[in-house]
This record gives sequence, C-alpha cells and structure tokens, in this order.
Amino acid sequence: MSDDDNVRRLVEYIYSSDFKKGSKYRILSKHWHWIIKKVDREDFLQRILASDRSERALFTIMMQMYADYRGKPIMGEKTPAHLRYVPTLMAWFPDGRIIHMLRDPRAIFVSELRRRKEKPVTPPFKQLNKFDFLFKIYILLQTTVVWFESIQRYCKYKRIYPHNYYLLKFEDLVSDPEKHIRQVCEFLGVEFQDKMLEQKVVSRGFRFKQTGFDAQAATRWKEHIDRWINAWFSFWFGKYLKEFWGII
Repeated sequence: MSDDDNVRRLVEYIYSSDFKKGSKYRILSKHWHWIIKKVDREDFLQRILASDRSERALFTIMMQMYADYRGKPIMGEKTPAHLRYVPTLMAWFPDGRIIHMLRDPRAIFVSELRRRKEKPVTPPFKQLNKFDFLFKIYILLQTTVVWFESIQRYCKYKRIYPHNYYLLKFEDLVSDPEKHIRQVCEFLGVEFQDKMLEQKVVSRGFRFKQTGFDAQAATRWKEHIDRWINAWFSFWFGKYLKEFWGII
C-alpha cells in the first residue's frame, strides 16, 4: 500500500464487477455495496492516498465516509464478528467504546433457524435446507460454538477494558428500551434522542420491517424451541443462564 499504483489497483478492484460478485461462500457485505453506490471512486482513492495507508486508516476511512454521508458526528460499527478483534480495535482507538450485546442462546437458535430457513443464500445453508433435521443440528452446533466464544470473550474483555466495555442484554433492551438506551448514551457520552426508540426492524425475524422494540422478543423463543434443544443449552450453559437470566 506504500505504492500509489497498488492503491489505485485496490480501489479499481473494489469498484469492479469481479468484486461485486463476492464469492460462492459468502455474499458481499452491504457496506461494500454502499461504498460502490454512494461514494465517488476518486474521493475514496484520494482519502486513501492521503492517509498512512495502514489497516487502521482504511477501516477509519470507510467508517468516516458513512458517518459523513449520514451527517453523524461519531463513527460506529456493528459487525458481530468484530468481537474477535476487540484488542485490535482498542489498540487503534484507545478512547473507543465497545458495546457487547448478549442474548439468551436459546433465543438466538430459534431466530437463526427461522432466518436461515427463510433465506438460505450461502453454503452450507442452501444444501442443508433440504434436510430439516440436519439443518437444525447444524444451526444448533453453530449457535453453541459461537455463543460459547462470545461469553468467554466477554469474561476476558470486561477485566481488560473495564472502562471501555459495556454489556447490554438483548432482553433488557427490548423490555425497557428507553432506560437502557439512556444508559448506553451515558456510556458513549452522547445525548439521548427520542427517535432512538423508533428503530426499524431490519433482521428477518417475527417483526421484519416494523418499527420500535418488540418486548415479546425476550421470551418468544419458548414457544418455538424443542424440549431436547432447550435441555442441550441448559446442559452446556446452565451456569451462565442462571447468572444472567436467573433461570435454566
């Protein structure tokens, strides 16, 4: 990236049809589609050329362009997988704030199963969708592994970054959104606004495209989970279910 020609080649590739296609294993992130559609190629190029061209600089440029487009004074990013990169992000942004959203793994399983069944766009979901039991087993194992990783990282990061790390339970947020959004705003050092309570639901759950917070989302999973799957999560995560939700 220290070579100007390489920077130009990178930007050319990002705006090319080859990049837009993504891959057969993963669709292209909506953020990249947004950059290609909304950001002038030359502007993007010049911002990179004017930076130190580090990974931090590229990450910051992409977030800053989106914040500028939306007229927002503070940059933010919400890719769930970036929980794995908290140490890197804190090294890049020492004054940054991390909000860790935690949800009952049984609710995640029910939500993920419904979402992947309705729109199995990538492997292995497209293949497994033909076999209900195997599909369910795959989602179960995936949810178990990812949730275990998440809770372990929480236990680690809360010790390392006590002033920069905030745990927000999904169930608390949807049950009393104003209270907990105000607390989040205080943690971030931003002013609470009423329109923060009027968010449009974008995930393909039970209230897709509706507005506001769905309090029933905290417990709706109980109506849709198999008894043996409930027992599975209770066996593996009983300690945490009791600690965070008071029940197993």
